[in-house]
Amino acid sequence: MATDILSGATNHFNFKELPNSRIILSEECFIRLSGDINLCAFSGNKELEYGTFLYGKEIKPNIIYFDIPSEFDNYTPSYREFDVNTPEMLAEKEMHVNGNKYDCIAHIHTHPYIGGTCRFFSNQDLRTIKTLQLNHQPNDGRKKFFFGGLLTVSPENIFDNDEISFVFYDDSIDDWYKITNISVFINGQEIPFTKMGNRPTMQLDDRHTRK
Repeated sequence: MATDILSGATNHFNFKELPNSRIILSEECFIRLSGDINLCAFSGNKELEYGTFLYGKEIKPNIIYFDIPSEFDNYTPSYREFDVNTPEMLAEKEMHVNGNKYDCIAHIHTHPYIGGTCRFFSNQDLRTIKTLQLNHQPNDGRKKFFFGGLLTVSPENIFDNDEISFVFYDDSIDDWYKITNISVFINGQEIPFTKMGNRPTMQLDDRHTRK
């Protein structure tokens, strides 16, 4: 494939856009992700990463609504790696993999701004997402879809300039996609994130809403 995962990081903005795709976050998910990126920005240690799982459903083809974040916030900040080996989080993830309520799961974490490729998914990040998609499926033949999410602190440490990214690994064709149309559903309105070029930021664009 054109985006072979080697060492280092991969510029996911070079991935193809998932056709007619959109990710919609509930207000609860948005608040959780805002908290995670603020923890990363103001922890005082640029080697720590924070993160969570999001759970949702495909409400139309390639349109995903993420309803809830993990109920656990006792993830372990770790050295340049979001440690998902928190037992409670893993047990919760397995419960939703085997349950019927949600068919989409996102593994999302922060990157501090340290220059270089910090705005991209590391190749270890992508290996994690691919492993989840291939190896963490229900035993009854149903299929769940795993997404990767990345929150990157801006160079200026300004929340509105922080970036949010989502990717998806399609195991049926062994290829990666990005999803750059991202919004939040608040008070009965769907409000998109603004973009800097092709990169979605954490700033909401309330001039353009969908009801």
